[in-house]
Amino acid sequence: MTRASRPQGRTTVRNWKPTAALLAVGALLTLSACSSDNDSSDTKPSAPVSSAAPSSSTSPSPSPSLSADQAAVLAVYTHYREEQAKAYSKASVSGTDIEKYATTEALGKVTRDVLSLRTAGNAASGAPVSHNTEITALKTDGPIPKATIKDCLDVTNWGVVNKKTGKALPTPKGQLKKHVNDVTLEKWGNRWLVRTDTAKSIACGDASASPSAS
Repeated sequence: MTRASRPQGRTTVRNWKPTAALLAVGALLTLSACSSDNDSSDTKPSAPVSSAAPSSSTSPSPSPSLSADQAAVLAVYTHYREEQAKAYSKASVSGTDIEKYATTEALGKVTRDVLSLRTAGNAASGAPVSHNTEITALKTDGPIPKATIKDCLDVTNWGVVNKKTGKALPTPKGQLKKHVNDVTLEKWGNRWLVRTDTAKSIACGDASASPSAS
């Protein structure tokens, strides 16, 4: 399939208005990962595929046991997370390659997030780190191949600072430092792209956070 234009998700992105809550450190979890809704396709999960955890600065070396699509999915997720963190730290998508790794749906949400940060005079500091990254579903047949990733996103060193003063915004009480994160990807032409990126209100290690719970 030749991708004539950046694919739109099947869901409609809700109208967005900046709020004070979006500018708090705790809200960065939602800003960076929550999607308007989850993909409702009937993709059947394959056996989970684990990989070395991607971080915002290091791409994992592909495992020889991975298929070409599995390796590509993990690489795209890693690069997406790197470029997302870069965009938040600049409070702008300019000068990043985020559009190379995201559908219109995912790119639009990152763009709205950085606008919220920039409007408030803030920016992100640090970067998230992924642990226990797994491909929990992979469907390569059909007109649009799909994949699902589950990981533990560590945001301990990812916060919000005021750009003028450099002062960090306070962390809300009860904020999860390590939470379960679900990501869906779709393949358009020869490229895998992140479609949704959803933070779960589940601490890593919780029994309900197992791959089968997605």
